[in-house]
Amino acid sequence: MLRDQVREKVSLRINEIYRSIQGEGLLVGTPSVFVRFQGCNLRCPWCDQPEALSFGGPSISLEEVIQRVSSLGPKHVVITGGEPLAHREVVDLARELLKRGFSVQIETNGTLWPDGLEDVANRLHITCSPKAVADFKVDPRILKWAKELKFVVDEVLKAEDLLRPEFHRFLSQGKVVLQPESNRKEMLLKALSLQEDLLSKGFQVRVIPQVHKFLGVP
Repeated sequence: MLRDQVREKVSLRINEIYRSIQGEGLLVGTPSVFVRFQGCNLRCPWCDQPEALSFGGPSISLEEVIQRVSSLGPKHVVITGGEPLAHREVVDLARELLKRGFSVQIETNGTLWPDGLEDVANRLHITCSPKAVADFKVDPRILKWAKELKFVVDEVLKAEDLLRPEFHRFLSQGKVVLQPESNRKEMLLKALSLQEDLLSKGFQVRVIPQVHKFLGVP
């Protein structure tokens, strides 16, 4: 099948496409186009995108997604959800964006891995956010390719969760972000306490709230 035929025939279940800045994680402040997939395999109690949880709904062609992304300006694209890696079409989207010169970031809960993503994984910025509802389990392929781990600091997150052996590489490289849940003051204070605890153990992590919420942008 020719490339233009692929773009026309591949369809994606998309919740929304919009322009903003990256307000979370190590790439905070980057002007970005967000492509939000519809549907997630987990149900976190504090999810701030409940409208994107259920699977189903209308779909649009890959070609239309690319056109809408290209029209918005920024050359950095954040593929998010829902859970984008629950959709095999995310591989086609990532490939096409990379071919067109976009930098591509994927935000994932780390529990899934679609076939074919390994072909482009070294060119992606994968942000993995392990979740308590999945017992912080992460697919080994995510751990191989992820550029950062981002933990939402809520009532249940503990230092032991961060110190699991499979996360040590990210801790030692300073690539762990603590994100206070909903920017709540008590969770910010907890994040700072966890940061101090980890620092005493020789690991430096970053506390980064949801900056876009402070700025009042999507």
